[in-house]
Order: sequence, then structure tokens, then C-alpha cells
Amino acid sequence: MLRVNGELVNQELVEETFNRIKAAEEQKIQASCCERDPEFYEQAEKEVADSILIAQEAEKRFQKISEEEIKPKLKEMIDAYREHGASWDMLEQQRDMMRHEIAASLRMDKLISDLLGDENQVGDPEVEEFYREHRDEYRTPPEARSLHLMKTLNENTTAEEVFSKLCALRERGREGADFEQLAQEETEKSTGELDLGWITLDRPTNPFEATLFSMQVDEISPVIVYENAMHLVKVTERKAEQVVPLDEVRDELESRALAKKQREALQNLAEKLRETAVIEKVAEEDSSH
Repeated sequence: MLRVNGELVNQELVEETFNRIKAAEEQKIQASCCERDPEFYEQAEKEVADSILIAQEAEKRFQKISEEEIKPKLKEMIDAYREHGASWDMLEQQRDMMRHEIAASLRMDKLISDLLGDENQVGDPEVEEFYREHRDEYRTPPEARSLHLMKTLNENTTAEEVFSKLCALRERGREGADFEQLAQEETEKSTGELDLGWITLDRPTNPFEATLFSMQVDEISPVIVYENAMHLVKVTERKAEQVVPLDEVRDELESRALAKKQREALQNLAEKLRETAVIEKVAEEDSSH
């Protein structure tokens, strides 16, 4: 367990942070990375310790939060809970906890303002730079729509026979036969579905998507081997990728760019606080001392 300047850290907070960090990394690489658990755990402990240090500093600088500041925030919170069906009895029981959360949030706002001063805002150059850095997040990926013909691989036919059959069907389609009719007559898809609808290019390493998005409209694919079956697809429509213009998402960009600036200021503060902080790892049996 962690103890930060004498304050014992809830172990569940470390575990939750570890799970979030690990899940984000695995999502990024689309693979499990259990061998990196010690690295993720160390990162989680550092992140949690930093958050405790920052909260301690905020409370040190702004010990007293006035009732005038808490009251309107408390009303907003109660109104929001009421909209979602919370009872008055439940809210009354949680009132002290809500006040504590509001005071902590207000202290953090004050700390950020104290750190950044007049710089607690972003201008057009910062918004534009953030947009360039995160341009891919505002990119609409290409889409394709296609007709689908599938033959399953099973013990009744050899892979060579299925492959030869699909090659022959492909050739008929390329010579002018109606591919949709061929698919209706020949597909072994249990649902009989032919039109795959709009598919987004999400996984370029997937053999089906890689083939589909390398084709032009009205082109019939080579035979695709995927998920214990062989496939032919004919592209019927395509949509090119697009990037959402900056002005359409300016408000969101301003908010995100400012949040990044504030996080960096808090992280810089945490690094300075670490220089004099006492951060210990203690055994659970020692945590009460």
C-alpha cells in the first residue's frame, strides 16, 4: 500500500488506475500485454501519488471554502441527481459527501488558477496546434458498401474445390454476369444476407477489410480466406475519408486544449512536490500505524 506524506492511499484507487492504464495500452496495440503489468502498476502508483500530492497542496493553499461558494454548486448537484430519480432521503444521507466533493473540486479550480494566472485560457494558436496534433481524432475513416458471396470450408468439400468454384464465379462476374444474382444462387451464408451495408475501415490488418478497401466501385475481389470460409465481395459504393474542419469543433478543441494545459501545470507541480514529499510503500499490517 502507498502512504503519501502520512496519508494512506486506498488500494482500490491504485487498482482502478492500473486497470485503466493497462486497458488503454491494450486497446492501442490490439493485444494483451500482461508481461508489462509491473510497468503499468508502477505507473499507476506514481499517478495516484501525484494526485494525492496535488490534492494535499490544494487543501494547504485553500483550506477554507466559503458557504457562498459551495451552496450553488450543491444545488446544481442535487438537481442533477433528482432529475435521475434520486430520493430526498438518499440525497440527505449523501449531503456531507457531496459537500466534501464540491469543496475539493473548488480547491482544485483555485489551485489551477493560482498556477496559471492570466494564462488559464487558450488562444487561437494553441487551439490550432492542438487540432494539428489530434487531427486523426477528427478524421472520418473511409467506408465501403459491398455485396457478399460466401462458401464455407467443411469436411464435405476440399479447400481446393471451394477455391476453384469461387474463382469460376468471380470470372463469370467479371465477364458481365449479375454478381447479385450469382450471390443469391451460390452463397452459403446462413442468413442469406448479400448486402453488407456500410463498413468502416477500422482494422487495416484484417484480411477482409484490407481487400475490400483496396478495391474500386464495381470491382469484384479475389478470393478472400477468412474465418473458416472463402469469400467474394463486389464493391457497390465508397465514401472517402474526411477531416472535420476546425471551425466545426472549435469549442471542443478549446476545452480540450485548456484541459491539457491545466494537466501539464498540475503535473509540473506534482514533480516539484515530489522533491520534498515522503512517499512510502507499507505492508497492509503496518497501515494502521
